[in-house]
Amino acid sequence: MEILLLRTALAPSLALLVSVAARRSGPRLGGLLLGAPTTSGPFLALMWLDGGSDVAAHAARGNVAAQLVVVTFCLTYGRLAPALRPTPTLTAALTCAVGAALVAAMCANLWLTAALALAVTFTGLRTWPAPTYADRPSDGARGWEIPVRMAVSVVTVVLAVNAADALGTFTGGILASLPVLLAVIAPSTHRSTGAESAAAMMRAALTAAPGTLAFLLVLHTAFAASVTRN
Repeated sequence: MEILLLRTALAPSLALLVSVAARRSGPRLGGLLLGAPTTSGPFLALMWLDGGSDVAAHAARGNVAAQLVVVTFCLTYGRLAPALRPTPTLTAALTCAVGAALVAAMCANLWLTAALALAVTFTGLRTWPAPTYADRPSDGARGWEIPVRMAVSVVTVVLAVNAADALGTFTGGILASLPVLLAVIAPSTHRSTGAESAAAMMRAALTAAPGTLAFLLVLHTAFAASVTRN
């Protein structure tokens, strides 16, 4: 119940925070917030408090695996946004994210999964075209869009947490880090502010990915070391 309440509260709060930040400071700040471990960190803390280091270590492995999905989504959406409308861009990004999820699920080695995520990140950033506009606050989403973003986030997270209870902590860790908010906010930004803003947001989220990955790997190592000592 505590996990459900935490995730239910965090998801719409983050959606609101990102929406306000992007409106006031530009899409790059919103992207950095989306790429940071703002939900996986509290999720792991609660897993550790409820189940101990062993449970938290398995959840952290799931978080790391999900980062491959996140960076694949960001790279695909950001690169295709200038050429496609929001719906086909989102469809392509989700399709590639599903493929990345299958790769992550089949990859039994934590460090190999992390290396793949970093390879996708650095390759994407290295080949990303130079921005064609100055970062600027958005004109703002339409009045109903922010509540819809928050509602979709809540529904998706509730379903994910319930599935995690049945499928185990590794799966729970994956579900906790899936790019749910990215999939909600990217097309909304694409429609309301334009393709370049959506692309800038995805690039910023991709830029934050190595830091998030390092954070998760440090936590996993600490939890695993604690289990070994005990």
